Amino acid sequence: MSFELIVTLIVLAGLLIGLLQDRISAEIVMVLALLALVFTGVVPVKKALEGFSNETIITLGALFVVAAGLQTTGAIETLNVLLLGRPKPGTPIFRLIAPVAALSGFMNNTPLVAFFLPIFVHTAKKLKISPSQLLIPLSYASILGGTCTLIGTSTNLTVNSELLRRGETGFGMFELTWVGLPVTIVGLLYLSLFGKKLLPNNTELLEYVETHRREYTAEFLVQAACPLIGKTIRQSGLRELPGLYLYAIERNGERLSPVSPRETIALGDLLVFSGVISTVVDLQKIRGLMPVDHHENNPEPGNTGWSLESMEGVSAISPKAAPRSGSKLCEVVIAPGSPLVGRSVKDADFRARYDASIIAVYRAGEQISQKIGQIVLAPGDVLLIDAEEDFARRWRNSLDFVLVSGVEESAPVDHRRAWMALAIFVSVVLGMTIYSKYSAIVSVTGAVVMLLTGCVNTRHAYRQIEMSVLILIAAALGVSSALDSSGAAEWIASGILSGVKAWGPIAILAAVVIITGVLTELLSNNATAALMSVLVFAIAEQTQMDVRPLLIAVTLTASYGFATPIGYQTNLMVLNPGGYRFKDFLRVGIPMDIICWTMTIIIIALLWPLKLPT
Repeated sequence: MSFELIVTLIVLAGLLIGLLQDRISAEIVMVLALLALVFTGVVPVKKALEGFSNETIITLGALFVVAAGLQTTGAIETLNVLLLGRPKPGTPIFRLIAPVAALSGFMNNTPLVAFFLPIFVHTAKKLKISPSQLLIPLSYASILGGTCTLIGTSTNLTVNSELLRRGETGFGMFELTWVGLPVTIVGLLYLSLFGKKLLPNNTELLEYVETHRREYTAEFLVQAACPLIGKTIRQSGLRELPGLYLYAIERNGERLSPVSPRETIALGDLLVFSGVISTVVDLQKIRGLMPVDHHENNPEPGNTGWSLESMEGVSAISPKAAPRSGSKLCEVVIAPGSPLVGRSVKDADFRARYDASIIAVYRAGEQISQKIGQIVLAPGDVLLIDAEEDFARRWRNSLDFVLVSGVEESAPVDHRRAWMALAIFVSVVLGMTIYSKYSAIVSVTGAVVMLLTGCVNTRHAYRQIEMSVLILIAAALGVSSALDSSGAAEWIASGILSGVKAWGPIAILAAVVIITGVLTELLSNNATAALMSVLVFAIAEQTQMDVRPLLIAVTLTASYGFATPIGYQTNLMVLNPGGYRFKDFLRVGIPMDIICWTMTIIIIALLWPLKLPT
């Protein structure tokens, strides 16, 4: 054994132990492993840094910006409804992940997960479950769907290119479907039937945990552009938002309370909610649903988005809307000596004094019954305000407030550009499907167009890029190259194969599947596919077996990286957002691996004649 091989095996063992311990974040463990390989001379510095300039990293970073454009314009809500419908508590996981698997058959699964990640997090909130219950199924569904067609994943194209390079006939568009589709269906059923029991329920990710809930009173005005007009409360989905209670509607000076689920929403209605902060943030992102102007000096109609035409038929006593003018929401707690104490919200002159608008109010231990503008402020009251980016910095040490903090993911939504963001999104998806070799160029172009059209600003785009995910994937690519170049992967594979040749062709097929499956948990899927393709051609030459079924086995199994977060790039993408640990993937992924490996062996053995020459 060479020095490089020994060092690589030691580092690999240390990497797995570090990931299993969960004491250091996964990206740090991966970077430390890569540095160890660099300092020992196993991986040249240039080779180690290649992962950080890899096309996948550039593509993924650009797609985070495209996804940010969908969020800031509210287009993500449209996609959510089109693809997932309106899921309710109790909706089967199969209903959510089946569309992902179907789409993954025709577009690369890495950008697919990047697009669906925020949608699934948002859906988890609606279903009143932790995102940890949905994000591993999201990753697994994209992996499974990618095995059903030639263009479903880059792994398939990697093996196909090796076939063409050797003068063989390449795979047909749906040649892999005969095996991939049945495995995908069974895999999705496994996730639907057993996934909820095996997946962690990271309740600390839920912002509406009962023991920490802080319910604000908020008022929103129904404007002409609101899609909820004409729908009942139940049909609008307002009954299904987590941690939210619609307890009154004011219409033409009359107050309706309690509110029946059969009550129809009308233009000019003032909806009065009690809800947790995350849901209040979601409300202000609904098109045509705007906070109410509670200040003494109401702006002119032309400056608020309110007009006589848009409010035709509404009583003159209706309140005026106050469209978001700041760049984020902040929470402030009123100090005992604040000049706001003893003054009503309407008379406090908050906008002139602090250059911000009050959206909602929370008072501990008390449900506020009067209109927000009439609330007399007291020490300890918490205000949710619409403010500029630097508000928290300017007023953090003010004697007017005990505490000032920004609210994440609370940027205002500009629904006017939603159609534009959707058009860019569809163009990127089609471009990456048709011109898969130029995915990086297509995704970067989409990100740039999102910025140039104002669908997302530069500052928000930077914040949406998950650097921990990019670093993790980039470092993993460097470690994978060491396993390949040092001969560690080939050493492991050759040692296992040598013991099964005497057992016949099905045993050889099973060995190819198992070795490919184990390696893909440690290497990148493309590296495993490339390495095992070379080994399979050597095996076929030595045993005179048909190489095609063996290559199909490699192609499919190289994508079955379910048991570790480093087994597949999409697993790395959901690792941090789902709050997962290494052992979570083991618990859910090992049974999935076994199911997929077993079905692959059985189906290939039935469809292709496997025999050794007599």
